[in-house]
Amino acid sequence: MRPGQHEEGRILRPPAFIELENLGELARLTCALERAPLPVFGMRQEQDETPTGSSIIKYMLSTQLDLFGGASVFYHSFSDQVKQFLGYKTTGIGEEATLVDFPSNPTMVYAPIIEIVKVPPIFQRSLREKSPYDGPKFLSLQVKDVMSIVKVASYKVMFEEPPLPMFAFPSPNGSKWVLGAFTRIEEYEEASIFFYYEQDQRPDQNYVAYSASRSQAYFTNRTEELGMMYVKIVRLKAQHPLVDIY
Repeated sequence: MRPGQHEEGRILRPPAFIELENLGELARLTCALERAPLPVFGMRQEQDETPTGSSIIKYMLSTQLDLFGGASVFYHSFSDQVKQFLGYKTTGIGEEATLVDFPSNPTMVYAPIIEIVKVPPIFQRSLREKSPYDGPKFLSLQVKDVMSIVKVASYKVMFEEPPLPMFAFPSPNGSKWVLGAFTRIEEYEEASIFFYYEQDQRPDQNYVAYSASRSQAYFTNRTEELGMMYVKIVRLKAQHPLVDIY
């Protein structure tokens, strides 16, 4: 087997690291509505952020959510510290996300954090160079409204799987916000499609509630209403690098 290829002979590409708005977005992505919380990987990072140009230490907390075109897709946020768990819960007015060493609060869902001290060279290049992603991109299809996106995101519920997350990010010209979900028509990476909807404002709520029987979908921060299905929204810091919006 040649370096840079996996067992099927396909080229492995540098991973895509996609930054979220903040740690709360990562907590919602890894914990909310999941049958089991997704693992979080912690990596120490040096960043030149002081006025004198000296380095400060931060931690990149990330989770792998997909594999596309030979590239692992990680969503991440930065933190001044790292602990054993990332805790998350919804509240009456919003949500709470926190880093803890002990999962002691029974009202919270906890994603385990695994600290990484060494990564393969292909990962090191992506983390060090921070170059724009230049690999293949998802086919993008625009739909009529947010209810159409919810239908895409919730189809896996029929197979007793959690709904897919919906990602929100600014449009290329910054005039609108894109809200969409990734799905696959078949079990092949190349069959992946990003279905999206454009709206004028950033979505401030964290979920979309959906009722098929009532043909109703609306934004909300609450997830306890009976008879409703919920899909989480995860906001990115910038445009999604694996998506072209036409």
